Amino acid sequence: MIGLQITGSTKSISKFVTMYGQAQIPRQRLPLSKKNKKWREECVEAFINLSKFGMTERRTYLKSLYDYYNGVIDEQDYRYVLKPYGKTRSNFPSKLRNYPIIKPIIDLLLGEKAKRPLNYTVTVKNADAISLKEDEKNKKLIEQASKIFQDALAGEEPDPKKPPKVMQDFERNYKDRRAIKGQAAINYIMQNEEMYHKFQKGFFHYLIAGEVYSHKGVRRKEPFYEILNPLDIDYDKDPDLEFVEDGDWAMIRKYAHASSVIDIFGEFLTDEQILELENPQKASADSYLLYRAESTGSDENIYRNRLVECITVYWKSRKRIGFLTYVDPLTGEPEEVEVEEGFRLPAEARAGGAKVRYEWVNEVWEGTRIDGRFYININPIANQRTSLDNPSVCKLPINGRKYSDINSDNISLVSLGIPFQLNYNIFKYRMELAIARSKDIIAQFDINMIPKKWDMDKFMYFVEGTGIAWVDYNKEGIQLSPQHQSVLDMSIKTISQYLQLLESIMQEWEKISGVNRQRQGGIGPYEGKAASQQAIVQSSHITEDLFRKFARFEQRELQGLLDYSKEAWLTGKKAMYVMPDQTIEMIDIESLEHMESEYGIFVSDSGRDQDKLDQAKALSQSMIQNGTPASAVMDLFDTENYAGIKDKIKQAEDAAARLAEEQQKTQQIQAQEATKQKQMELEQERLEADKDRQVEIEKALIAAESRDQTDKLKLDLEKMLKDFELKQKDIALKERALDVEGDTEPNGV
Repeated sequence: MIGLQITGSTKSISKFVTMYGQAQIPRQRLPLSKKNKKWREECVEAFINLSKFGMTERRTYLKSLYDYYNGVIDEQDYRYVLKPYGKTRSNFPSKLRNYPIIKPIIDLLLGEKAKRPLNYTVTVKNADAISLKEDEKNKKLIEQASKIFQDALAGEEPDPKKPPKVMQDFERNYKDRRAIKGQAAINYIMQNEEMYHKFQKGFFHYLIAGEVYSHKGVRRKEPFYEILNPLDIDYDKDPDLEFVEDGDWAMIRKYAHASSVIDIFGEFLTDEQILELENPQKASADSYLLYRAESTGSDENIYRNRLVECITVYWKSRKRIGFLTYVDPLTGEPEEVEVEEGFRLPAEARAGGAKVRYEWVNEVWEGTRIDGRFYININPIANQRTSLDNPSVCKLPINGRKYSDINSDNISLVSLGIPFQLNYNIFKYRMELAIARSKDIIAQFDINMIPKKWDMDKFMYFVEGTGIAWVDYNKEGIQLSPQHQSVLDMSIKTISQYLQLLESIMQEWEKISGVNRQRQGGIGPYEGKAASQQAIVQSSHITEDLFRKFARFEQRELQGLLDYSKEAWLTGKKAMYVMPDQTIEMIDIESLEHMESEYGIFVSDSGRDQDKLDQAKALSQSMIQNGTPASAVMDLFDTENYAGIKDKIKQAEDAAARLAEEQQKTQQIQAQEATKQKQMELEQERLEADKDRQVEIEKALIAAESRDQTDKLKLDLEKMLKDFELKQKDIALKERALDVEGDTEPNGV
């Protein structure tokens, strides 16, 4: 491992080495003052020598995988067919062609990846996250208690179901303020860096080469991200290493024209070095010749189209840092801060009990070799990804992973398909050859039977054109015999067998790849819908591991970009960006809070999320039937993740619940108003009845003045009293009916 200390003389740095096979890596546990120019260049050169860039086998193998995907035929793979026993076949009626069976499978998986949702959630892992949540929860409880008290003062009955519901909504929807900011940050980076497109490009390499690599960091105060070509990457081959960024070293090799090299590295090159790069006649072409041999096998136009080799190395060195421990005079509590290795503790601080302890921690360095001669920019990288809890934990800016290299050579989906592609092409070639040899059933004639003065071409013309063979039985020397006419069967009976073999190869390849006929859209004549669906589900189980492993790579990448954003936005960040659903969002990052936040990113299972997403969208019809506004339903189709759809459905349900509650309140108010109106009408009837009774009494008193009318008066009074009693009973019956009607109104109104 880098950083192992080798004892010995200190006169020459080059004597302190750790052995990596044949490569000698300079000692890394050195103070910065001793990491001079010679040490730095020796480190870059040692790691380059440690790499496999000087070997063509790996590059040739990886390039062949891309050739197989693109249908490029290497006749060396078919030499035992085209050159049996070492003999070259010429003028054969068939030609070896490529009939792609690998590419459709790869393209289908690429299409599925493009449609899969990428659901990511940002959380904070700071120690105070739980306490902040509890504080917010207590605020909500106080707000609810205050609301209940105010409702009681207003004479309203408190709703016992509301406080628990508010707490449930809080637990479901609560998110740390810093997590919200972090979510906005990664959303912005996703759009600004076109991450969906770049992840798709990475998945393409992952399927073909079984490897995916990336490079990320900070450039011009913004996080940057790029997918790298697997042919141009080499890194630490730790057997237990899953992700490249956790290894000890990694490097990128690129070839570019001198103008591009100057554009990229111009600030680190001297004027003399730039002149040499611009004048290829004075420069060595060894690296270019090697590159040409690996790529095309040709070395023509060396200087006219010359490419310059640039290798950038990243490795983990060691640095010495100090931790100053002292007692805070204001609080009386011990405090600890990090200091540089050259820090001098003042005597008065030492007398006060302060002390410094030193540790060796990891530190990522970088360095570039151009054209095999120029060593530039060999320094610790400006943006170190370290842990707040452990300063020795750091990440390389290059990351990547392989699909399956545990205790074995790595494989890819294309590498698994090569034997099937070879056999398929061979059997197609042999079938074409068999078809060309097939002459069906032909008749045999004695050549002496050809008519006089006819040549062979004229005879064959009549045979082909008319189906009649003209013969001259009177020709001199002809002996008539049945043997002069016979039939020769030259038809090929093996074509059907070739077709069966081709179908068998396709079935085996589909079984190995996990992409069966049903998944590609093919349905057998006797297959039902249920059987087809079951076949598709079984097929997805085989390929799910591909997507799962790549999702872990995506999670690492998003985490790294969010970490680098802290260094990029040291002065804060304000910007607007457009989300995939065309909504405009704003990012407003405060630098100090962003720097002190320890983010974590969770990427959910995209396969399961896709199933749930489809099922959720399938609810749209029932939502419309249940009265959900069409605009709310349409919002579902603009949402690309299950969590978003779930939230929108919850919003629609809450809106529907609020509408129903408002309608119920309106009905209650209307019922109360109707009851009041009826009560007013009854009261008016009672008043009118009292008025009528008073009038009748006055009339009776006037009439009673006459003694002659006494008896009549008595009768009239009795009749009046009976009428009044009947009216009172009628009003009482109406009041009882009104009371019964009121009892049946909603909520007992």
